Amino acid sequence: MDKLEGYWMEAQSLCQAVDEHLKETQVQYQALERKYSKAKRLIKEYQQKEIEFLKKQTAQRRTLEETEASHKEEAEQLKVKVTDLESQVEELRSSEPL
Repeated sequence: MDKLEGYWMEAQSLCQAVDEHLKETQVQYQALERKYSKAKRLIKEYQQKEIEFLKKQTAQRRTLEETEASHKEEAEQLKVKVTDLESQVEELRSSEPL
């Protein structure tokens, strides 16, 4: 009977130790689960910010290209106008009486 009581006490002690270990493991698991959820949320936020940044960058690049094209066209028009005005000045100079 004493032996059985000894085994019973040992089994209870072992069960308590396993139960404590299980509780500690559960606490650690919950902490890791919270950290994992937070990390997942942050990754999703950063991915969304990256997408928005790329869209903004693309829009700015397109605007810049359009502005450059417009300036190039305007510069060409001004060159033509300068050439015409230079021609007119030459004509006026050549038609002036000496």
